[in-house]
Amino acid sequence: MGITKHIKVGIIEALLMVLLFSVFIYPRLQGIEDYVFIYPFNLKDGSIYWALFFSILFGGLLFFLNIYYAIPKYLKNKQVNKYILSIILLFFGLLGLEFLAKITLQAFYNLPENVELLYGVDYNNLPKRRSLEFPIGIRNLGFLALSFGYRYVKDWKQLMEERTRQQTILAEKWKVELKYLKSQVNPHFLFNNLNNIYAITKRNNDTEASEAITRLCSLTRFMLYDSSSKYIPIAKEIKYIQDYIEMQQLRFADEEVIVNLKLEGDIEHTNISPFILIPFVENAFKYGVKIHQNSIIRIEIKIIKGSLVFNVRNKIQHSENNHVYSGIGITNVKKRLQLVYANNYELNINNDEKYFEVRLRIDNL
Repeated sequence: MGITKHIKVGIIEALLMVLLFSVFIYPRLQGIEDYVFIYPFNLKDGSIYWALFFSILFGGLLFFLNIYYAIPKYLKNKQVNKYILSIILLFFGLLGLEFLAKITLQAFYNLPENVELLYGVDYNNLPKRRSLEFPIGIRNLGFLALSFGYRYVKDWKQLMEERTRQQTILAEKWKVELKYLKSQVNPHFLFNNLNNIYAITKRNNDTEASEAITRLCSLTRFMLYDSSSKYIPIAKEIKYIQDYIEMQQLRFADEEVIVNLKLEGDIEHTNISPFILIPFVENAFKYGVKIHQNSIIRIEIKIIKGSLVFNVRNKIQHSENNHVYSGIGITNVKKRLQLVYANNYELNINNDEKYFEVRLRIDNL
């Protein structure tokens, strides 16, 4: 979702710049006689349109390369000398390419160096407003100055948005911590009683119950101690998911519920905000399994070049008293994704009434 939004913003920005250049050039070609020229290109044979095209193309390249390449790569990293060198190379490189393009265009239209030889026009006495002539170097300096201004406004806007986001995260954090403190159960009391019950089940040789209590202890420990952290190793989140799966499978007969959990990549050294993946797995069990019916849940967790790819797919088991996947768990995780990962994630949820599929990607972990 965030990544798609980021791409859309980039496309809109590019279209706005094209519109800006077009609005600047188009009126200057209207309502004037055929002797409008960028020496020696003119309106009479249409060569001026190609001259303007190359002017916008190379000026626009300088504009965008400065905004999206030179400034982020060098200037933001305080590599001023490298930035100046890159701008000089870009400036004169594009200047040379435009010069070659215009020589080629002049040869194609067979235009002489002196416009008077072409149409018998008194070049020197034409009204100045009929000439779009402007030194290429000065014009490109104008594009460069515009790009600085545009980048400054863009960065300032992003800074304000980031400050607002951080303030929202801080406010949400305080709310969560307050709620956590109000609802927290003394962990020593809880674990002592679970251990007592575990001892009773072992004494009575109730293997299934003792296994369930062991899993419950692990789940509770995660909820009490790890859920309040800003980030945790993704291996801990996966361990919780595995314990949760085994707890849920105790409710069903053998092979009644099959869970295919596929792990790939460096899960030991990758961190994630806690309880990001778990709600989707809980939903899969809540709405994807049913007693006395065979069910399959497929879960895939991959770490690829610093990005998390998480997929969950299950068949929807309808019942009379649920509204499929309308619980607050997914709603809450959507809000948390936006707060914590902003534009670095993409979440797609597909529900075709038969199967429910979640595809989540988080970049720059």
